Formats: sequence, C-alpha cells, structure tokens
Amino acid sequence: MQQGRKEKYFFAFLHLSGWIIFTFIFMPFVDEPEMLKKEGFLWSFILNCLFLIVYFYFNLNILVPYFLSKKKIIIYIAITLVFYFLLCFVIPWIIRHSFQPPFSASGMPFPGRHALFPPDGDFPRRTVDPHRIMLRLGLYTPSTRFFIVFIVSTGLKVITQWYDEKRRLKELENSKIEAELSFLKSQIHPHFLFNSLNSIYYLALSKDDKAPKAILSLSNFLRFVTIESDKNFIPLEKELNMLREYLNLQSLRVSEKFDLQFNLQGKFNSLNIMPLTFIPFVENAFKYGISAHVDCFIHLNIKIENEIMEFTISNSIM
Repeated sequence: MQQGRKEKYFFAFLHLSGWIIFTFIFMPFVDEPEMLKKEGFLWSFILNCLFLIVYFYFNLNILVPYFLSKKKIIIYIAITLVFYFLLCFVIPWIIRHSFQPPFSASGMPFPGRHALFPPDGDFPRRTVDPHRIMLRLGLYTPSTRFFIVFIVSTGLKVITQWYDEKRRLKELENSKIEAELSFLKSQIHPHFLFNSLNSIYYLALSKDDKAPKAILSLSNFLRFVTIESDKNFIPLEKELNMLREYLNLQSLRVSEKFDLQFNLQGKFNSLNIMPLTFIPFVENAFKYGISAHVDCFIHLNIKIENEIMEFTISNSIM
C-alpha cells in the first residue's frame, strides 16, 4: 500500500513538472513583461494551457483506449479535429471579442511586433534571440502547442498499452507453464507412488536390506511433495535432494545391468527453481530407457555456470 502511494506521488510530480516546463518553454512573454499588460493576453494564454491539460488527459484516458486502440480511427480523428478547432479558433474568437486586444486570429500578437533580428541594421554584431526564433518559426501558436500535446499524449498511451500487453502475454505464458507443470504433477504422483510401493513390497517379501532405505526415501519424497510443491520457487539444493530420493526409488525396479549416473557441476546454493521441474524428464527416461534383460542406462548432468543452469538427460531407448 505504501509503495503504491509513493508511485502515485512520483507520477503526480512528473506530470506537474512536465506541465511547468511545457508552460515555461511556450510562454511567449517570458522575456517581455510588458505583454502581460495587454488586455486579455494573459487570459488567452491561461485558457489555452487549461484547455491543453484537459485535452491531454482526455486523449490519454478516453480517446486512445476507447477509439484508437479499438480501430475506430474515423471517430478518433473527428474528435481530435473538434478539439483542435476549439483551441485554435473558438477560444481565440471568444477572447478577442471579449477584450478586443490586438490579437491575430490565432490568439497571438499580430505579425510584425517581433522580428528575428532588431530593425537597427546592426546585423553582424547582434546575438540571435532564441525567443524571437521560436516566435518567427511559429512555435508559440496554439496549433503548435496542440500538436505537441497530441503527439505526447497519444505516444505515451500507445507505448504504455504496448508494455502492458507484453507483460500480460508474459503472465499468460507463465500461467500456462504452471498449469502444464501442475498437470504433470497430478499425473506423476499416483503413478510413481504405486510403482514405489510395489517395489518396496517385493523388497520386504524378500527381506532385502534395501527396504528400510527405500521406505525412508519414499517418506522424504512425499514430505517434499506435500510441503514444497505448492510453492512457486524453492532453493535448487532442495530440488536436487528430492531428485536423489526420486532416483533411489526408481532404481529399485531395475536390474544390475542398469547404469545410472547423476553428475553435478558448479555452485547450487544461490539459485531458485520451480519445484518438481526435473521429474517429468526423469520419469520419461525411466519409462522408455530401462529393461530387465539388456544393458541400459540413464545419464543426468546438471551444470551451473554464471548463474545459468544447463540440464541434460540421456537414456537408452527400449
């Protein structure tokens, strides 16, 4: 909750800072205070800025999500043109007829009030004024401000939606993987438990010394499945210990001709993994790779290098 509140304050600060910078950059009287004395000029600038703020958030939260993103291009363009007409023609007309200042139709002072260079003819020795350059290029006009706000708000929303969609697809992919893994777990456990109990039963009948060890391995494996398998991630070391118990139980039902190798390389104490990740591969290898009559093998290799795990398993095909 506290983290979400901090994020809201941070984004509010970014928006406020952005509007302050935008207003300052496109303030035509920033270096000419006498323009503030012109009747209606300040009101015109304030109304333009307020209108742009309203349009920015209206475009960001309504027009782009409900029209542009849903391929309603004509409606989106029509509404945008309405806002443009209101800003560039209706508001200047209202201000002009309310205060009668010497404005042009665009809501700005008539051309000729300013020039790129002063009219004293001292061209080579005078410094170019950035404010006069922006004025000469028409960057102070309502049209320019509108299109800048239009591009920023539309681009910001499109990029945000693209990022959210990419994150949603990633979450769906992870959910699909988890569902598939859960399905595999539900298939593995009853089948594996049935085979293990049968193997332990025959060991007990023959009074084999392996029976107590097999019961302990089965107990450890079932404890792991009961406690750890519902977690999203567990330490890799726990997963490897469980895998050893699983291999011990599976080895109960193979002959002496079976060659099982389990090789580990690297440091395993700093990584996490989804529980029972290796089991489907190992069970499949036992299902198709062992025989009681001919030589067979299963070789497992797990290597950790630069926090990247490489898992390989090979078996004889029967």
